[in-house]
Amino acid sequence: MKLRKSVAAAALAGAAIFTVAACSSSDDNASTTTASTSAATSAESSAAASSGTDAPAPADLDNAAAQAILDKALNPDTSSADLDAVVDTSSPLTKPAIQAFAKGSKQMGYTYKVTKVSGDGNDAALVTFNVGGAHSASGLQMKFVKVDRSWKLSGDAVTFLQSMAGGH
Repeated sequence: MKLRKSVAAAALAGAAIFTVAACSSSDDNASTTTASTSAATSAESSAAASSGTDAPAPADLDNAAAQAILDKALNPDTSSADLDAVVDTSSPLTKPAIQAFAKGSKQMGYTYKVTKVSGDGNDAALVTFNVGGAHSASGLQMKFVKVDRSWKLSGDAVTFLQSMAGGH
């Protein structure tokens, strides 16, 4: 239950940040942008605080390995076959969703940095990451899963990433 609250709060924060980025123009007043950013920061803090206890990271998934998976998954130039190696594509909607997100994310200039990996049950890990760019966010979390002895970005993580791009 704590994980759902954490993911929901992080998704809300991410959506708010990306919506501000998508909807702002040079005519917007600074107070509106500041208020939206403050609300997103508050939601991020709630997400980080409610993440519960930290289980040790799986022995075969550290920050560097998770970063490599994330980099490949979020690179719009990654081939479809290579995506299968780093994203759980058991749902037919996952691959086109991550491809669209990767393309939009690159166009917007966003970067992603893994800061922590912790265990989340059998064959699952919770990866904490920061988003850099025009509207940054920190302490966001998404799930990686182990499929056929390989760590992959979960379908839920792809849905979460899409929710961050809400207004695009």
